[in-house]
Amino acid sequence: MLQAFESTTTERLLLRRIRESDLEALFALHSDPETNRYSPSPMRTLDDARTRMALWLADWSQHGVGYWLVERREAPGAVVGLGGVRYKEFEGQKVLNLAYRFTPQAWGTGYATEVSRVALELARKHLPDVPVVAIISQENAPSIRVAERLGLRLDRVIQYEGIPSGVYVVG
Repeated sequence: MLQAFESTTTERLLLRRIRESDLEALFALHSDPETNRYSPSPMRTLDDARTRMALWLADWSQHGVGYWLVERREAPGAVVGLGGVRYKEFEGQKVLNLAYRFTPQAWGTGYATEVSRVALELARKHLPDVPVVAIISQENAPSIRVAERLGLRLDRVIQYEGIPSGVYVVG
């Protein structure tokens, strides 16, 4: 287990590994049509959420790194999003996939940048040999702005789950 990834804080946020008790919060976030406007695979049922959660819990147990559940520090237990990095097989290569998804109430707060900056710093420090990518729908201008703000650059455009998506890389 990479202890540095398990739980950390930023000035405003608590970032912690996902737990089985987070099923309802994850489902609420990932089944909301607004938060999934650019997603090719939203969660439609609690069974979908259980399947995805099992994958994310396995990330933590097998690799010691995975997506965080994000809460505001002044309101512990109030989930505002999910973010961070997880291992992914992408185009035959093992990468760290950078992702961020927040409730509409948290949009425009800078939380995605804040969480992603910590994830990138930890990845650079603890997993320097694993490339980091962010795969973003070309229609998702807010997420593209976050990636660019973090210093990621567009490497190429691919069809990802049937959607034209940019592959953003560090550097």
